[in-house]
Amino acid sequence: MEPDTRATSRNYAAAQSILLCLFAAAFFLDSSPRLFASRAVAVVGAVLCVAGLVLMFVAFISLRRVIQVAPEPRAGGHLVTSGIYKYLRHPIYTAILILVAGLFLRKPTAFMGTVSAITIIFFLFKVRVEEKLLLARYPEYAEYKRGAWGIIPGIT
Repeated sequence: MEPDTRATSRNYAAAQSILLCLFAAAFFLDSSPRLFASRAVAVVGAVLCVAGLVLMFVAFISLRRVIQVAPEPRAGGHLVTSGIYKYLRHPIYTAILILVAGLFLRKPTAFMGTVSAITIIFFLFKVRVEEKLLLARYPEYAEYKRGAWGIIPGIT
């Protein structure tokens, strides 16, 4: 892998770590007024959080030793297309987006909405970078991509 690609990959990994820490801090520290208050919405948010955590756990099991935060494929790794990866190309990102949506519904403030939107946009950009790197490393990724959904289920 080229040095520029490695640096870009490390930068995405660092940005992701910082962004998720800031998201967590915002969730716990934001005391601004809620945009809406509904017990039903809060319950939906909790269900989404649980679903996101379950999906993430299942994805971790499928990835095993090739998991990493950086978008570049792990050196000496292999393309995972089984388990949940048979259906979703990026189930960890999907899980994070589900968690972000769930946490926003648990604490629906303007600030959390903004932080949630930034987080979602970041992952939509990161997935594009990762897909280019996967395609460059694994020629079979092109065929896999045609048969498995992307970051959002139902959309390839």
